[in-house]
Amino acid sequence: MRYLIGLLTLSLLCWGLSLPADALSQGFFFWRGQGIQLTGLLAIGLMSALLLMASRPRWLEQRLGGLDKLYQLHKWSGISSGILVLMHWVLSKSPRWLIQLGWLEPGAPRAHGADAWRGLAREAGELAFYGLILLLIVSLIRALPYGRFRVIHKIGAVLALMACFHSLYLLTPALRWTSFGILTQLLCLVAAGAALWSLSGRIGRAQQVIGEVLTIQPLTSQVLQLTIRLPAAFCQRYQAGQFALLTLHPDEGAHPFTLVHLDTQTGIATFAIKALGDYTRTLADRLHIGDRARVEGPFGGFTLPAASSQTHYWIAGGIGITPFVAWLEELAERGEHRPGTRLIYCVERHSDLLYQQRLTQLAATCAISLTILERDRHGLLDARQLLAQDPGPCWFCGPEGMREMLQQYLPRQQLHYEQFEFR
Repeated sequence: MRYLIGLLTLSLLCWGLSLPADALSQGFFFWRGQGIQLTGLLAIGLMSALLLMASRPRWLEQRLGGLDKLYQLHKWSGISSGILVLMHWVLSKSPRWLIQLGWLEPGAPRAHGADAWRGLAREAGELAFYGLILLLIVSLIRALPYGRFRVIHKIGAVLALMACFHSLYLLTPALRWTSFGILTQLLCLVAAGAALWSLSGRIGRAQQVIGEVLTIQPLTSQVLQLTIRLPAAFCQRYQAGQFALLTLHPDEGAHPFTLVHLDTQTGIATFAIKALGDYTRTLADRLHIGDRARVEGPFGGFTLPAASSQTHYWIAGGIGITPFVAWLEELAERGEHRPGTRLIYCVERHSDLLYQQRLTQLAATCAISLTILERDRHGLLDARQLLAQDPGPCWFCGPEGMREMLQQYLPRQQLHYEQFEFR
């Protein structure tokens, strides 16, 4: 978030430095014009940031602490830019409304000559405004299945190009080569470049590899296990606990799944996929051995923490056990023991357990305390009592409700998790 605050602060500073010396003595129309310019700059700044984040550059993902953090920032950049675009539109329309209400005297019309491009730039801005607001609403209410949402979301790049044209052409000539104008042009350049990169279909290409589906095995009625052979290029980048964006059917696009295990010698990766949506529920029927899989990544900062004398809690809910299995496999391969670590695995019922035998074996090998809680037999996890008895940092992967419960009893810096909500 500090990066966005820095961008907005820079924008405000450039705007302030560009104000004329007699700005405070100016009237409504001057300040309305300044408001239009400022909201436009801030909106373009946020738009350039979210488009850059949407392109998933590895350097930015690592700097922000993981792809989940990047997408959360992308989401709030979109919401904030929508609010600023709305303010920009209201300011541009306000004189007409105020004059109609009799609250404002008409000002002298400005002469722009016969400039057809100016009219086109205004129309482009108007259309971009309506399109961006509609896109924002669709994104927030999640009215569409992910596959359709992904396609429609691409329209955002076209709208961004229209907004850049609007901003550049209608930038006040007196401001064009001030700090304000130069920043506006630079941000438009970044936004346009990222939009064109998206429309060309090149997002993520540098981190993508092609694998082959080797096995398809149901683990439970809700969880499917896949093994996929991957090239060495992916294996060299992987750290235990990371996830990948897996594309098994191009019409559905990429979905994030944690690797349960990756054998770096053979390149065989194991994924456990829970049926959480329309696509994953039908995956077993649509997928066949030998199918190609496009795998992008690995991503994420939920990697094995360093050993410590302090008690560490690893808490998993349901399918959230997968990164912890990867951590245990990593420790077992190293021959490392973690006697101060407690792994707590929570499920609804016994039939939901994943990798129980392997977990028991790995935990014993690594000297880690393993507790399995089945809700219908043992009740809910009492995190309050657990953490009060022996406080320590916690790594969590599981449902949002469990995470919110843990957040009540742990300081923010002691609870580590990733958010797989990418829309």
